[in-house]
Amino acid sequence: MGNSSSKGDLAEILGTLSQTDVSPEAHDFWDELWKLSTTPEDIFELIPPDDVRQLKRDRPENLVTLFTQAVAQLCQIVHTPVPMYFGQALNCVRILTRMLPFLLEDPSDEFSEKLCWSVEDEEEDEDEDDKPQPLARLVIHAAAHLLFLPGFTVDACAFDDEDDLSEEASDNKIKKFPIPKGALWAPGLEGFDTRPASAAAFDRNRIEILRLLLTALCEPLYQSADTYDPWHSRWLATATAHDLPNARLIFASLTNIIFSYDPIGYGVPYGGALFAPEAPTNLVNVSAQLLIALLDYGGQNKDVLPTENIGENEENDAIDTKINKNIFRALLAEIDGSDEFAFAFEGFARLLNNVHEAQNTTLPGSLAQIECYQEILVLLWKWIEENDRFLPYILRQCDITRIVIPICFLQYQARRDPARVGLVHICTFLLLKLSGERSFCVALNKPFYLRLPTDLPLFDGTHADLIIITLHKMIVNGGDKLSPLYNCFLTIICNISPYAKTLSLVTCVKVVNLFELFTSPRFFYQSANNHVYVALLLEIFNNVIQYQYGGNPHLIYAIVRRKQVFDALDNLTLPQALAQAQARSRSLQPIVNQQKSPAVDAAKTEIMREMPPAEENNNNVSSTIPTATDHNRTIAQLEQEEKHSVHSSKKFVTTGPRFLPNQAWLDKVKSELPLNTIMRLLQHLSPQIDELISQSEFALDESALLEFIKNTTMVGLLPVPHAIVIRKYQPNAFTSLWFTAFLWGVIFLQNQLLPLFDGASIKLFTVSVVN
Repeated sequence: MGNSSSKGDLAEILGTLSQTDVSPEAHDFWDELWKLSTTPEDIFELIPPDDVRQLKRDRPENLVTLFTQAVAQLCQIVHTPVPMYFGQALNCVRILTRMLPFLLEDPSDEFSEKLCWSVEDEEEDEDEDDKPQPLARLVIHAAAHLLFLPGFTVDACAFDDEDDLSEEASDNKIKKFPIPKGALWAPGLEGFDTRPASAAAFDRNRIEILRLLLTALCEPLYQSADTYDPWHSRWLATATAHDLPNARLIFASLTNIIFSYDPIGYGVPYGGALFAPEAPTNLVNVSAQLLIALLDYGGQNKDVLPTENIGENEENDAIDTKINKNIFRALLAEIDGSDEFAFAFEGFARLLNNVHEAQNTTLPGSLAQIECYQEILVLLWKWIEENDRFLPYILRQCDITRIVIPICFLQYQARRDPARVGLVHICTFLLLKLSGERSFCVALNKPFYLRLPTDLPLFDGTHADLIIITLHKMIVNGGDKLSPLYNCFLTIICNISPYAKTLSLVTCVKVVNLFELFTSPRFFYQSANNHVYVALLLEIFNNVIQYQYGGNPHLIYAIVRRKQVFDALDNLTLPQALAQAQARSRSLQPIVNQQKSPAVDAAKTEIMREMPPAEENNNNVSSTIPTATDHNRTIAQLEQEEKHSVHSSKKFVTTGPRFLPNQAWLDKVKSELPLNTIMRLLQHLSPQIDELISQSEFALDESALLEFIKNTTMVGLLPVPHAIVIRKYQPNAFTSLWFTAFLWGVIFLQNQLLPLFDGASIKLFTVSVVN
């Protein structure tokens, strides 16, 4: 009854605010609002986005008073944390959380700019601490204090003494102050041996403060990608400045909450469900979202924030620009302890592997699946990018294949879903980044025994096989939106190929069939630049031939069996190229005409809505996984199956601009395709195999041919081994913007239960509503 009454009173007060001007001096009215007993659900239900916009338009003074008083209440609670006023603090937090996204959605709005950033005129003899501060800065700093307010979000005894927990920078190093271990939300960074007090009430309050900060930092959502400026947001600049209160506590607590979370609960089936009140699932989710948003602020330069983009806040004028670098990126960059790195890696591995483990249990639903795996992937990227010591450590001291497995699984599962194309991109970027490291490529030779809950072909092999087979499937069975990633897919395989000691039979057949696919007229003549994919595949073959010949007879034999494909490419002439390109165009014409028909297009759409892809029709994963008899199949059998699978795919049949080869194009192709090594191999090995087969009285067993290849030396017959070329990920403004858009897209989608943001106002990416 009490809550219903409060909800009704809140509706009445909000109605009054929208209809009449209420003086700031109407203390009884405002006191009644702040003392109401509300819930986040009440606030979000009773304050729709259009009501905030209407209030700003029709009753701006009421909005100013509402905003100003809410901020003042929070500041008062911070300075005099009396428990009886904690309810009022939560009311203020909820109202600010609801209003801020709609105040910030128009970057050119003078009203919001003045409300959040204007300050009263200062008096000359005024003390530094007494100078008026913009409301935006007060919101950020108050929230930073509230995250560690004794009795509200941490234990009442968390602070034994008053420490200044803001940070200072000197000579590009952070001057560290001691922090109270009891204020940490969980053990880990800054204190592995502590067991901070925790309670469900603390977690609920922490979540509300974190959501307030998340809405305060949402300005990137309202910048268009074409004009995006990574330094634009003064809210983010304030939240990542070195004078932010409790900066180290915030960074350590968010990190520890994430990495110490164990979805298994108490290690028993359905433990996550049985002990849900004690499991900080929601806190982990919002902590991950806020942490990646904070770490993302700023351009590629890790240190310096341009002074011209700081804003008009006078207090920054005298501060050295080096101090204005992102405090959270600086704190991450300075981690150098093996315990901290091991703690982070274990957290990454546990959380990312949870996704496939939760789908692969004997008892359905017995293991809770985390929701924030995309945020964890972004966080992994930030750790690798911002801390130069983290990647060398995990490659040297940890089992990096524990990260490879979930990345491949997530990438594979998302390959056909247009809504999850961003997930495929970030998994690809991570593999590309990792594949640029020799230690990573060598580690992939570890045998792979796990049975993933997917329809990936069963194979006896290594983690290198897992990556190659996954990426092969991304190409031949992925969505149309994945075509921009083909170069990345093949580059990853190319990077790991010189170190792949023994590729499985399945892998070898798939890679060679990829070569046949990319050299087929329907793809090769689709664009003037499509030969680059063939060049990468040839480099993969060359790497294996020159550096891992003895351990890969399957691949060598598969290449020999495709001799005619390599010969045709090596002997390609302009008349042949023109004839093949023209034949391709003629074969595509019926498809072009079909696609021009609205009726056909509509029918296709309806069919696709009703029917999932044929490969995914069966929900019983085990029925689509090859049986153990697959191990006994020959290359010839696998080739036939693979050829049928690949050539039945229509994804490379496109209707783009017509391309006709010319001599300049052919000369360029010939110069860029490294065929010499393979042609020399075929020149010497193919006749020997033909002779061996002809001399045999009976049908020669394939194993005998493989043994012959393994024992045949190519030393002195092949060209001098080429230098191993590793293509490393190079940071650039485009990928930086992509990560920003991706992480904010994830944050937007993950906050739909109580929608923090109005998708119709977002400019950073397009929000499509599917009924």
